[in-house]
Amino acid sequence: MRVWLIVVMLILCTQTAFGGVLEIEEMKISVFATDKAHLKYEIKLRNTIDKPIVPGISELRLQKVENTKLLFFSIPIGEQRKAVEVENLRAYSGNLNFKASFEHFEDYTTVYYEIWYPIEPYGEKNVIVEFDADLVDHGLIFKSLTIPVGGDVDIKKLDLDINSDWKLCYLEGDVTSVPSNHIAFITAEFSILPFPLLPFRGYVLFWGSLLILIAILALLLVRK
Repeated sequence: MRVWLIVVMLILCTQTAFGGVLEIEEMKISVFATDKAHLKYEIKLRNTIDKPIVPGISELRLQKVENTKLLFFSIPIGEQRKAVEVENLRAYSGNLNFKASFEHFEDYTTVYYEIWYPIEPYGEKNVIVEFDADLVDHGLIFKSLTIPVGGDVDIKKLDLDINSDWKLCYLEGDVTSVPSNHIAFITAEFSILPFPLLPFRGYVLFWGSLLILIAILALLLVRK
C-alpha cells in the first residue's frame, strides 16, 4: 500500500515565483498509525527576502493506494487509488487558528490551510496542521503506509516520526531535506507479530515463505 501524502506549498504573495522567496526551514511530520493515522505537521516558514510576504493558501495532498487482497492478506498484484477521509482538521500557530478545509477529488484529497498574516523580512512563522486520516492499509498480520513529501519550496530540514500500536518491522526512506519540485518517499510497515526490523516488506516475506513451503511440499509429494 502506498499512501500519497504530497505537500504542495501554493504561496500567494506579491512575487511572481516562490523560489528564493519563501522556504520551509524545518518540517516535522509525526504519524501515529492505528485503525487510522493521526498526522501532525510542524512547519517553520522562513521569509528569505527583505520585504514582507503573505503565505496565503497552502495545501497538503493525500492519496490512498491499496494493494489487492486475498482474504485478509495483501498481495503484490494490482492496486486501487482513492480519496482519503479526513477528520478533526486543525491549523494553528500558538493561540492563533487558521482557516482549514479539505476537498475530495476522484482519486485524491486536498487539505487546505490559509495564512493571511505577513511574515516580516527574513522572519519566520511556525504553523501546525494536524488531522486524522484513513491512510492505513490493514491486513491480518501487517499494516503499512507510504508518505511522499515534496513541494514548490525547499524543505531545508525534514524530520519524520512514525509510530503505531503494532511493532515497526520495515522502514524505507532516509530523507533529511527535500529540494523544491522534488518528492521524497517514506514507507513504514508494522506487524502484530514481534518481527525484527526487516530489509524488505513483511508481506513479501509472508508470500515468499508460503510459496517456498508449497514448493517444498510439492517436491516431497513428487518424490513419494
